[in-house]
Amino acid sequence: MILLRRYLIYFFIIVLVAISFTYVSAKLFPRFAYIENDIWRILPSPGDPNRDIYTRAAVAQYGTFALKKPESAYFHADIDIDNQKLNGNCVYKLSGEKIEAKWWSITAYGSDGYLMYNSENNFSFNSEEKNIKTAEKFGLSEYYEIFFTGYLDLLTERNSSNWIKVEEDSDFSLVLRIYLPGEEFFSNLRRVNLPIIEKIKCTE
Repeated sequence: MILLRRYLIYFFIIVLVAISFTYVSAKLFPRFAYIENDIWRILPSPGDPNRDIYTRAAVAQYGTFALKKPESAYFHADIDIDNQKLNGNCVYKLSGEKIEAKWWSITAYGSDGYLMYNSENNFSFNSEEKNIKTAEKFGLSEYYEIFFTGYLDLLTERNSSNWIKVEEDSDFSLVLRIYLPGEEFFSNLRRVNLPIIEKIKCTE
């Protein structure tokens, strides 16, 4: 009986240590696993079979079945250029130029990491010519703008077909997926040219 009690104590200690380690890893992984590029963050190679424990924790929480480099790069942003949380009460403009890759897409997600309810059924834009409207601006033929808001009346003065409706009164995030960008792309993750996100205005 005493031996059984001792084994049970050892068992619960091991379980407690494992749970504590997992919890701490989940809290610390953004500091150690991500690379930052202005407002964007990225896990360098989430699909690498030899990834470290912090990357494993991040993938388990947010990116199951992620591909490894140089096949893809996944950038995530939940703040604008003023370091303020993205929220559906405001209208935001994401602007950028051509990304040197085989294909890329920009998708909006709710604060829970899932696609939001969207009565307009517009969740994402990608690099295909028929999908996103580009414009000649600043001498850039591949320049594009995408607007995000929970209140469509904020877009009335904007003549753009590139917009995504997000949830009102709720934070959201954007994921930029880039496929086959080239090996040199990954050696310059902190400085590669990415779109910017700026707040235009908010509801009163």
